[in-house]
Amino acid sequence: MCHAGVSMRDIQTIETELMEISAIPDDLLKLERIIAWCASHPDEVPFALHQLLGRSDKHPPQTSKP
Repeated sequence: MCHAGVSMRDIQTIETELMEISAIPDDLLKLERIIAWCASHPDEVPFALHQLLGRSDKHPPQTSKP
């Protein structure tokens, strides 16, 4: 839900925060940080999802060669 008059923070700041969260090796801690981030910045969640989903299309999963 977007609220009229509420502006989104700088895109670089959002991307930096998301990259820092994605770098956390512990999945449980990462999930907790994602939940906290979404609760703190609800108007930025659609943008974050768009960024994350768009990035996953550009970087296909690596397959190990035997």
